[in-house]
Amino acid sequence: MTPESLSAPERARILAPAAALFALGLVIGLIFTFEAIGHVAVWPLIPALEFDMPGTEAAWRRTHLGALMNALAMIAFAAAGSGIRLGARARQVYIWSVCITGWGNSLGFLVGALFGVRGLAFGAPWTNSLNYLLFLIAALTAFVQAWLLWQGARAQRHATAA
Repeated sequence: MTPESLSAPERARILAPAAALFALGLVIGLIFTFEAIGHVAVWPLIPALEFDMPGTEAAWRRTHLGALMNALAMIAFAAAGSGIRLGARARQVYIWSVCITGWGNSLGFLVGALFGVRGLAFGAPWTNSLNYLLFLIAALTAFVQAWLLWQGARAQRHATAA
């Protein structure tokens, strides 16, 4: 099978989850704001409500920015899909890798903020191990997507040079 660029529907399979992740990042930004000001308030819609948010301000900042950055990275990898050439199976692996990396990394940040864990090593409590596994899977798929992007760019360069 001849390598091809990602089609518009294939790129949309990355863009739709990226948009959902971006929206989640915005919602997490509200939680970060509430943690920073010490209460829930959206004047004039919601009066100030005292609520003890789980996690720290720094953890919610990381989670907010992490989700937004991962969503933007997914959008960039989707856009790059129109300029690379991959076989059918490699295109599917690329799509899945980009989505798993973005969401896995972001969910790792979220688990960390909710449960006060970092996931830097596998071990108790179980939420720390979950956090570790989310980051590990995201790291592995990040290498896969980067390698496929490189391979696809090389194939595109050779196809246009011929």
